[in-house]
Amino acid sequence: MNLLTENSSYLIGKLGKPHGLQGYQYINIDKYFRDINMNDVSVVVDDRSFQIEDFKSHLKDRNLIKFKHINSIDEAENNRNFDVYISDKYRSLKNKELLPWPGFFINYELSDEVIVLDYFYSSKLILCNVQKKDEVFVVSYDKDNFIYKDDSLYLTVN
Repeated sequence: MNLLTENSSYLIGKLGKPHGLQGYQYINIDKYFRDINMNDVSVVVDDRSFQIEDFKSHLKDRNLIKFKHINSIDEAENNRNFDVYISDKYRSLKNKELLPWPGFFINYELSDEVIVLDYFYSSKLILCNVQKKDEVFVVSYDKDNFIYKDDSLYLTVN
């Protein structure tokens, strides 16, 4: 069974080298998730499902992750350099702007002829390239411009 085809899954990071003796390892993860409580979230690594036991910041702009049932350097090393995917069922994870990760909405029609093409970071801002009819423009991904309600994302500016 391929876990990636069960529902929509999205690449959010890549696992790095083990850290310490208890199964922690570095993860290079999308900036959005660095301030999100990821404990108990299930992710897919190499077509295997793992539940996050602990996720935390480590030094400057680095993060550590520990999966349940991974308790040694050797076990963590087995996952090194693999991509990490998250299911769209985790749209309920929201940032301080009360918005889910914008990656869930790439090529998603927010409303009549309004589509999120992609997103990028500028310092601490998340910016989205949005297409409305034939025009493409950049919009800051924040509560002033977007709202998430009833499992849908809406652009609130014209």
